[in-house]
Amino acid sequence: MSRFLSLLFFVCVAGLSLQAQTSFVTFLHNSPDPDLRAVDLYITQAGITSKVEDVAFQAADNLNSVAIFGDLELIIGVAPSNSVSMGDVIAEHAFTPTPDMGYMATMHGVKTPTNYAANPDGKATKLQITSYAVENTNNDPNKTAVFFFQGATDLEKCDFWIRGGAKVAAANIAFSERNTTATVVDRKVFTIDCTKPGDKSKVLASFSVDFASLANTVVVCAVSGFKTLEDNNKSTDTLALLSVLEDGRVVRSPLMAGSQTCRVQLVHAAADPALTQVDVYINGTKAADNLAFRKATGFTPVIANSPIVIGFAPATSTGYKDTLLTITLDPLRPSRLYTIVASGVADTSKFAKNPSGVYTGVRLSVLDGALEQSSPGKTSVRAGHSVTDGPVVSIVSSKTTYVSKAKYTDLTPSYAEVEPGIDTLWITDSEGAKIKGYVCDLRGSNRATVALATGFITPSANNNGPALKLILIDANGNVNASAEEVEPGGNTSVQEDALITRGWSVGPNPATNTLAARIPAGNLVGDLSYWLTNTAGEQVASGIISQVNGLYELNLSVSAVPQGAYSLGFTSKNGSAIGSWSITITR
Repeated sequence: MSRFLSLLFFVCVAGLSLQAQTSFVTFLHNSPDPDLRAVDLYITQAGITSKVEDVAFQAADNLNSVAIFGDLELIIGVAPSNSVSMGDVIAEHAFTPTPDMGYMATMHGVKTPTNYAANPDGKATKLQITSYAVENTNNDPNKTAVFFFQGATDLEKCDFWIRGGAKVAAANIAFSERNTTATVVDRKVFTIDCTKPGDKSKVLASFSVDFASLANTVVVCAVSGFKTLEDNNKSTDTLALLSVLEDGRVVRSPLMAGSQTCRVQLVHAAADPALTQVDVYINGTKAADNLAFRKATGFTPVIANSPIVIGFAPATSTGYKDTLLTITLDPLRPSRLYTIVASGVADTSKFAKNPSGVYTGVRLSVLDGALEQSSPGKTSVRAGHSVTDGPVVSIVSSKTTYVSKAKYTDLTPSYAEVEPGIDTLWITDSEGAKIKGYVCDLRGSNRATVALATGFITPSANNNGPALKLILIDANGNVNASAEEVEPGGNTSVQEDALITRGWSVGPNPATNTLAARIPAGNLVGDLSYWLTNTAGEQVASGIISQVNGLYELNLSVSAVPQGAYSLGFTSKNGSAIGSWSITITR
């Protein structure tokens, strides 16, 4: 007869048929709550209660000291390990097992969810017990049937892949859920990847499991611990995979080093002329080649939960050995998005001091909560101050305050959501007096951007470095550093009101073969220049368009342009930038 898993125990009861009346239940302690490092169990059936003492965290008990019968309600109560009676029970679960069926009963969650990170899928994380039948359909004694249970409160819904397998082993498994159909594997060492649903390239965690040493017909693999320790009372219980065997043993597979990642965008805002162009190394590997001042990368994966060493080297570097400066960052959190802004100067003695007394040496500002896109129909803007000799400033428009009274290296922790359009952003001093304005194109499809003040207020006092300029850094790495400047009390060469109401159209976006633009002339006169640049700042197309009957029209063939992210911009007859768009080209 096919044997059904549960941390099977063998109980002989006089006068009863084992096959007809006995069920098999294994209890797994999978709650990382520090107040419950061990628990007592109160097992009640037919009015009779048995106690099982001191089941430790990440351990199991196949309840071989208790006779459990089928077709009778079974109540499992959990109490602290110093309990004296059922009155100490803090969580309880009841179910009716079927005779001869194997079951897993898993305790998971925490006593006080408000002290821990919320579940990203909105699942309840309060301490609970989940039971389920585990059917063994594996008839090959040389193979192992593997089931999965997701027991990490702060881990999002995920897929489980047994590396090398042709299809997913368990799909869309959220916290407290499991798969019902086992994947049968050879008895050898496998890497098990926990990934974003539908995209096995986005790995959330990886574990190595030796199914040869486990040598069991059926194994339940349960995710345990926390994904992000800092968000969970600074727990030390990092993710692990628990392989629960038929005899109640548990084999713990720790998180594989480097298997958890986050995504970061690097922004070069260090205005020191000696750092005009640099190579950037992350943990010894070149992450950005020839990254120029006022340029940025797109979001790229880096290792999480481990210190990160970022090194800066000359643009001619051949390896990490050529780095001139390294900065070690505290571990970043897995699956998060970060903007990392490099600001400052290499030799502070050669540059003006900061008016607020902030240290002006090269530093990295790490901003959690970065966005790759905004809410539908909005543009999300985060703003900051990277001007070493700049006073306390605000960045405001007539509609929105983007950052208020920011010191050098301050950036807003969150984004302002605004209506897409063209807006003049003013850099003002602490009293609200305008220093300089910039006509910024904040249009785009669900666009997220960073408005960053860069350069020097007084270049002549700073080795004649680049002058103050507000730049817009998009999530794909495009940087608009050519927004038209407005002096206090002055006018732009193209009036802002006209820009706002112009009603330009650019598309399709993404584009495949042809990119079209329709620009009502409004107050514009003469020809317009257009340009298409890639994320490295290289111009891949340019030209002139003329006005016909009050309309500028562009039909640009992009069929030969490699797919990727680009910026399409226009300048007026006098050379002033009047608008740019983030464009994606796909095939």
